Amino acid sequence: MTKYYLDPLGGKMSKEEIDYIINNYYMHGDGPKSIFLIKGKDCIVTDIDGNEYIDCQSQAWTLNSGHSNKTILEAAFNQAKILSHVRPIHDTFPRVKLIKKLAEIAPGNLKRIALTLTGSLASESAFKLAMINRPDALYFITLYNAWHGNSLASAAASWVPTQTRGKDNFGFGMKFKPFMNNFVRVPNPYCYRCYFGEKYPNCKLTCAKVLELTIEKAVSGPVAGVYIEPIQGNGGQIPCPLKYLQEVRRICDKYGILLMFDEVQTAFGRMGTMFGAEYYNVMPDIITFAKAMGNGWPIGGILADNRLETLQSTGEDAYTNANNAMIQSAALANINFIIENKLKENAAKMGDYITKRLIELQKDIPQIGDIRGPGLHIGVELVRDPKTKEPAIEETNMFYNESLKRGVLFGLAGAIRNVIKIKPPLTISKELADRVLNVFEDVARIVFK
Repeated sequence: MTKYYLDPLGGKMSKEEIDYIINNYYMHGDGPKSIFLIKGKDCIVTDIDGNEYIDCQSQAWTLNSGHSNKTILEAAFNQAKILSHVRPIHDTFPRVKLIKKLAEIAPGNLKRIALTLTGSLASESAFKLAMINRPDALYFITLYNAWHGNSLASAAASWVPTQTRGKDNFGFGMKFKPFMNNFVRVPNPYCYRCYFGEKYPNCKLTCAKVLELTIEKAVSGPVAGVYIEPIQGNGGQIPCPLKYLQEVRRICDKYGILLMFDEVQTAFGRMGTMFGAEYYNVMPDIITFAKAMGNGWPIGGILADNRLETLQSTGEDAYTNANNAMIQSAALANINFIIENKLKENAAKMGDYITKRLIELQKDIPQIGDIRGPGLHIGVELVRDPKTKEPAIEETNMFYNESLKRGVLFGLAGAIRNVIKIKPPLTISKELADRVLNVFEDVARIVFK
């Protein structure tokens, strides 16, 4: 008997028709497929069979203000009735108001703003601006395990052209070898698995010393910028220690190199501050942002220090859909919602609560190898043995699937996929956090029994 699914907006489709379309027409260039979702509200999503889940992915760490936020949707739809889209050469009230708000909340002297559509394009714009300001430079420096996007240049800056997953196991970037150039990678401050056998904070910051040696001795010619995620997301939820970022700032100043923060995942409240730069009180020269800025609407951009030479009106950073008044109205409403509803404060509070509960659980289940934050930017690295720290890859996949059965949609991270992400909307309540933690504990006891 044919099974039919109802579309909430009308009509129905059979399972066979859905599967045929997805398998024969759609090129699924994203990660492995997961559940079929039909609706979401705040922290809860519903699949095609009517099952509900607490969304600890915030759908690619984007929905800081929750699913189907009425305030944001109304702002977008009201704007659409007046003016929805124009070329970037035209100023509009939504763009002017959004730029004003970004300048108000931007940290330090990062008051020059450009808008794009995605995090990948924000990285591209940051690379352009850095090269404009360092015209003789040929290279950028990024970190092991970095993820900066999926365009050709941003993928080249990431871990995906390397053997991070093991000998001869190159990432997908090697499919595009002619473009995987101009980026030199140095060790990330992966304190749980320090490459140099040190222990922060009583270490020599050897990872930063390698960065300086690379600038001095390994790169041919000047470096345009050092591009860093304050917390590496895709690479394993790995936070940069404060002393490391302070030392990188010193090194960049010494050699006249731009320090660039990729805040596509950290900006707009997830760390408990509006930007990661504020959390660390380390000011870069450029910040890239996207994801949570639009709460699901496609928008991103860069913040740049006032002293930098800016982009010029030559079309060098023009994007056809980067001046969409609907999207800009949604982004402005979202930022105001985050501020007015104290979501960054809730991220700090709930993140601290969840982290403390996990630390208590770790005492009983040592395969919970490392718990990383801050705020609701939480990663839990699972290992088979706390002494050898052998990654629990199969167990992590089992953890994800068992959690789904119990109504929690966690994320997966790490180049070798042994990190569970807990990154719900910043609106999450203590009641929902307790439900997430109860499922986490139940599943951990099953996986590591």
